[in-house]
Parts: sequence; structure tokens; C-alpha cells
Amino acid sequence: MAVKSEHQRQGYAAEVIQLVLRYFFDELRYQKATVQIHADNSASIRLHEKLGFQLEGRLRRIVFNHGQYFDGLMYGLTVEEFHTMRESDVP
Repeated sequence: MAVKSEHQRQGYAAEVIQLVLRYFFDELRYQKATVQIHADNSASIRLHEKLGFQLEGRLRRIVFNHGQYFDGLMYGLTVEEFHTMRESDVP
């Protein structure tokens, strides 16, 4: 399912991810969040890097999309990194 173009790049995804991460770290007390992003999804890569996720690994040729194989990129964010990012965003 694709997001309509008029709703893209409005900050909705970043806001939702931050809300989920706040619940994940502050309420559930998890220590780390990890995500796998397809290497051909540059918008998602930019978004997660903007949110502080760090590239931790690459699973080669794990995704078949549009007739070709792509790598899966593993990104991680620790609770400390999350709180540091939140503190730097406060005016």
C-alpha cells in the first residue's frame, strides 16, 4: 500500500515512529529497536537516519522487487541514542 503523494514528506511517519519509540523505550523499557529497510527505499533510509538509527548490517540480495534483488539494511537505535536525540530537539 502506497501513501498518496500529497501526504508524503509532511512529517507524519517521523511523528508516528517517535511516538512508538517513546512507548517502546519509556513504557516497555526496551533497550534497543531494530528495523530492516530495503536498500532501494531511499526515503525510509533517510527518515530512519534522521531519527538517529545507525546502520548495523547488510543482508545481501534478500529482497526481490521490480524484477531485481536488493539488499536488506539493518538499522538499530539504543535507548540512550533515542534520549540524546530527543534532548537535542528540545528548544
